[in-house]
Amino acid sequence: MNTQEYLDKVKAELGITSDYALQKPLKLTRSSISKLRHGGTMSDETAAEVAKVLKMHPGLVMLDMHRERAKTPAERSIWEEIFKGFRTLLPLANGRRVA
Repeated sequence: MNTQEYLDKVKAELGITSDYALQKPLKLTRSSISKLRHGGTMSDETAAEVAKVLKMHPGLVMLDMHRERAKTPAERSIWEEIFKGFRTLLPLANGRRVA
């Protein structure tokens, strides 16, 4: 997912409709939310807050943000590969089998 999708998913999870209401749960300012909506990407700290709200492993959101920040297709491809590997191995680390 990208930043926009994560923000929208947090809003849906919390049952809020405005970006203004995202400030408190994500510990951000109004201008920070605006920057994210206009092409910015989340810091690792914000990614961790998003993951907490969405009950996800923070590494998945952080990896998505690194993939989104990649400057070249080759760099993006590397982050994509790391993301897929992490997503595959995470259930094993939690004692579950991967389907």
